[in-house]
Amino acid sequence: MSVRAALLRLGAAIMLSTFGASCAQQDTAGTVIRLGYLQNDLHHLPAFVAIEKNFFSDAGVAVRVAGVFKAGPELMSAFGARELDLGYVGQAPATAAVLNNVADVKFIAQVNREGSSIVVGRDSRAASFADLSGTSVAIPGHATMQDFLLRRAAARAGLPFDKLRIIVLKPPEMLQALSLRQIDAFIAWEPYPAQAAVSGVGKTLLASRDIWPHHPCCVLVASAALCRERPDTIQKIQAAHRRACAFISEHFEESVAIGVRATGMPRDTVAAGMHAIDYHAGLDREQAGEFVAFLKDLRYIQSRAPERRTDDFFHDPQ
Repeated sequence: MSVRAALLRLGAAIMLSTFGASCAQQDTAGTVIRLGYLQNDLHHLPAFVAIEKNFFSDAGVAVRVAGVFKAGPELMSAFGARELDLGYVGQAPATAAVLNNVADVKFIAQVNREGSSIVVGRDSRAASFADLSGTSVAIPGHATMQDFLLRRAAARAGLPFDKLRIIVLKPPEMLQALSLRQIDAFIAWEPYPAQAAVSGVGKTLLASRDIWPHHPCCVLVASAALCRERPDTIQKIQAAHRRACAFISEHFEESVAIGVRATGMPRDTVAAGMHAIDYHAGLDREQAGEFVAFLKDLRYIQSRAPERRTDDFFHDPQ
């Protein structure tokens, strides 16, 4: 890691630490809400904005950053261990965790729609998805939204999925693997596709909005206990989150700067990644049901998991 990269990461860590402390100190409403999100995930920009702009404390809620995770399943396991009350996480791992009885949470808002891409090497001759037949494609994990999107793209292109050689890698590892020609393509969330393009390592073959327009991606989840015991707090959190999503739309450049500080990535990468993401707070129950069906069809849900209605995932205030 370069000295500049190390300093950026250190600065981001200090900023996130300050975020948690300042939010907890400014609130007088009572119990501090323990928040988690994913490391360097530009999809979670509303969290970074809400924290830096004090939207949570303005709404009367004390929020403390209690965990920054490398993957959604890790974050959901923290919910299962009762270490988190609130989390920004992919809809895929959240859904799987609920269905597999890993964690008892409710979706209280959408965080973003779209924001993933299939990336090929900069010298790749692939001009369409069908051209990936026989190639190696990295995904961030099975039962992820990116897994679903890749399968959906294959079906639309008439390409049998077993014609792809699937490799599971963490998104930061995908960039190096692509540059070393260890893989032919990858699908990941932003800012990794933007980072590949800006660095010259790769180029976008297909954006997720072209595979499934307006598809859901990340959600804001809260523990079922918090939803049940403090519905007024949930409403305040939702209001702060909606304010953050609106802020990104209305103050793009300032939001880019917040994204740079939170991720430690260059401005060009963050700005390009943000253009691919639709920050949107409204949940879509029909699309959530489609994803649940996908998980069940591929048997990503354990057989002992109880049957659940799609509505069971959502917090409905009484």
